[in-house]
Amino acid sequence: MGVVDKTKKLVLTIEDQPAIAELLGFLLDATELEVKRSDNGAEGLEMIQKLKPDLVIMDVMMPTMDGWQVFDTVRQNEATQNIPIIMLSVARQDPERRVAFRGSHLDFYMTKPFDVVSLRRLVQEVLGLEIWIKSTPTSPTPMEAAQPTQTPSPEPSSPPIPPTTPPTSPVPDAPTSSPPTTTPAPAPEPTLPSEPTVAAVPPAAVSPTSTPSTETVVPTTPADAAASPPKPTEPPASPAPTTPPEPSASSQVKE
Repeated sequence: MGVVDKTKKLVLTIEDQPAIAELLGFLLDATELEVKRSDNGAEGLEMIQKLKPDLVIMDVMMPTMDGWQVFDTVRQNEATQNIPIIMLSVARQDPERRVAFRGSHLDFYMTKPFDVVSLRRLVQEVLGLEIWIKSTPTSPTPMEAAQPTQTPSPEPSSPPIPPTTPPTSPVPDAPTSSPPTTTPAPAPEPTLPSEPTVAAVPPAAVSPTSTPSTETVVPTTPADAAASPPKPTEPPASPAPTTPPEPSASSQVKE
């Protein structure tokens, strides 16, 4: 069984399937832990009683002695009854046992295939250590190769469904410039009636025998008389000189 390093936490795995046993050794590889391994229940029980490990991870279905027989024997022994045990089993097995494990600080149950992150977290909580920084492995584990993979049947491809709503056309942007402003034309100013004009009457022709006549003035209204000053009257034209008539021939003979 070898010598146990007292500076590390001792973990004992009891698993009859080599692939799962290798996976447990891979997941528990840490400087703070020392891992021992057994492949059947009878040998595992003997190692528990002799080594007093800090944690036991054990499968349920094993030859010679199954996991529940080992579990009950460990819990009935005062020297080993306080050793924490993690039982590994399929989900459909032992529903009564799983219910009894709820709320216990020593008995734990995980279903196969178990989650790597959950198992590591549980080991850290039970041992009170902070071992693994990364929550998930960066490379494929042996457990993934050991588990049978089921290829999902291809689903029938369906033609793409056209969109139900028609595409909307882009709305043109509103013009940013303001419309030109029109200045109303000024209203025409009212025109005042023009003042009546006075037509000057030309002086009458003066014959040698007619008497001089004065300029005829058209009478105006009082408003027109006040608006325009009176025009001066021109003096009468002087009469043209008269020439004496020439003597006739009859008068010249008489002389």
